Amino acid sequence: MPDTEQEYKKQIKELEQQVRLLKEQVDFLTRKLYGTKSEKTSSLEMEGQMSLFNEAESCADPGAHEPDLVEVEKHLRKRKYAGQREKLVKDLPRSKVLHTIDESEQSCERCGGAMVKVGEEFVRTEVQFIPASFKVIDHYRETYECRACRKNGTPYMEKSPVPHPPVMHSLASASTIAWLIHQKFELGIPLYRQEKEWEALGLSLSRATMSNWLLCVCRDWLSHVAGRLRQELLKQKYLHIDETHVQVLKEPGRKNTSDSYMWVYCSVRDCKRPVRYFEYQPGRGGKYPEAFLKGYTGYIHTDAYSGYNG
Repeated sequence: MPDTEQEYKKQIKELEQQVRLLKEQVDFLTRKLYGTKSEKTSSLEMEGQMSLFNEAESCADPGAHEPDLVEVEKHLRKRKYAGQREKLVKDLPRSKVLHTIDESEQSCERCGGAMVKVGEEFVRTEVQFIPASFKVIDHYRETYECRACRKNGTPYMEKSPVPHPPVMHSLASASTIAWLIHQKFELGIPLYRQEKEWEALGLSLSRATMSNWLLCVCRDWLSHVAGRLRQELLKQKYLHIDETHVQVLKEPGRKNTSDSYMWVYCSVRDCKRPVRYFEYQPGRGGKYPEAFLKGYTGYIHTDAYSGYNG
């Protein structure tokens, strides 16, 4: 026990500091459990981005098969699995590189006589990576004129047809749009990272322009594809439906903590034309599936959510 007033004050100060630290820990854990989930670190974990730092640990598999070691005289050699490498590359384009002896060196080291080719042998197979690149294509079209009509005083001219661009009055081509969509929606690479990659490849294009391209393509082209998929889906006799909540940041007129919903309409497993249709909606009301399924006369497999009862 403290003997003096000074020692009592010191002990009280230490206890107060300990209480503050414990309170901060409680507040932090409370925010983690019940607070908003839009912090950068949390969102990175949700998107799997933190695996950039622990990929080796997360991908490790203690049960993965390793080639057995076969004891050979004086050393150990890995057992070869015939055809494994060939299976890996069988669908890739292939080319042949033939290594030759320079013509100036095609003389015998023993007698100096001329040497002639008598055969060639296989050495190894390797896979080459060809980085993405940009190429500028200028489109021109020809103009034709009927000289007979011209002589008759009724000139007639015709221009060759030109394919419509995916986005009017832009640099976008079908291949650049396809790559943009693949990177963002299949590989999960955000536009700001694609912006840096494209700049490194020689094209300084802003992410705002990329976003405009995506919106235009979805509106003018892909919306028709989505509509056709919906038609095919509603022809099927059985459907699966489910919904899950999502949070959209910076959505006009709504708080970042507001719950929105992704509705998923899916074919059954043995369907000949399988379709998975994702539809974003701001709520969970039954009016959303009712509008999507308007005119549908088949059977639906869902959970017990009352919104499906109409």
